[in-house]
Amino acid sequence: MSLLALFFTLFSVGSLASPIAKRQAPSFVFNGDAPFTVDTGTLAAALTCPNGAPTQAAPPVLLVHGTSTTGQETWGEGYVPALSANGYTACYVTLPGRAMGDMQVSSEYVAYGLHYISYLSGGLQTAVISHSQGGPDTQWALQFWPSTRTVTNSFIPLSPDFSGIDLLGSDLSKVCVGGLCQASLWQQSAGSHYYTALHAHTFAAQVPTTAIWSSSDGVVNPPKKNAQLPSAGAIAVQDLCPLRIVSHISMPTDAAAFALALDALKHGGSGSLWRVLPSAWKVCFEINAAGMNVEVADQLQADLNDLINGFVLGSPRVTQEPPVMAYAQ
Repeated sequence: MSLLALFFTLFSVGSLASPIAKRQAPSFVFNGDAPFTVDTGTLAAALTCPNGAPTQAAPPVLLVHGTSTTGQETWGEGYVPALSANGYTACYVTLPGRAMGDMQVSSEYVAYGLHYISYLSGGLQTAVISHSQGGPDTQWALQFWPSTRTVTNSFIPLSPDFSGIDLLGSDLSKVCVGGLCQASLWQQSAGSHYYTALHAHTFAAQVPTTAIWSSSDGVVNPPKKNAQLPSAGAIAVQDLCPLRIVSHISMPTDAAAFALALDALKHGGSGSLWRVLPSAWKVCFEINAAGMNVEVADQLQADLNDLINGFVLGSPRVTQEPPVMAYAQ
């Protein structure tokens, strides 16, 4: 890396931690990609690297949160320090409106973040770990911004909803009131126009992918079906720990889920239950992975309770899902 590039990288990373410092956000526009509707400055400001820029010695992992939370709430005290303890540098993207608005717009933040984290790390490819809605958001980005595949080496979604949830059979059933739901809930419902578009355009793993899911999820229902992505792997936490109860909100802090995700991360996105099984005697008796703060799960539970109780978090309720973008029709 040249001295000029190194200076710009250090300046960019330093400004991530400061709301006052200004920086020139890079533009990532490539032939064949969907257009961005959000300005580059806003997209760049959504990426946070708490431990500084990734390096060859501590490679990048982009973390994408799910519905009703933020990047800090989902990952700040959980995967960020746990990944650091295992030799990785995690950065998280914070989606607008607590990821309760149009998922197509949220995917722009993921697509940009994939390029930006690679840029900040001097051109390294990044892995992606997502939770919940972050799964289809990332898949949408990989499908409709094909340039992102060149900077992404693996994808590990936790509790993804790739096919759509049965809203009435989910813990989210009380969220929609009087025919009004947040945009992303309309889109995440089975049979939505969003999923019709996602499944109609090269719906398959675009990079090596292993989904981690839980039979006791409670929110993503049905969980096994929603974890399925053509040409990708899928492992249930209960395959490793048969009697383990892991809810949707505890997935980003669960020790067994982290062990499976870390194995996939270390093997280029191709996770293996058999490689992790020898450690089951230890992992299955732990609650949180080493370095994680159990209070993260408490915060996520509070966020979900707010959502279920009908509080508006971020984007307002609407009468129908947003129209599918022209590029995805």
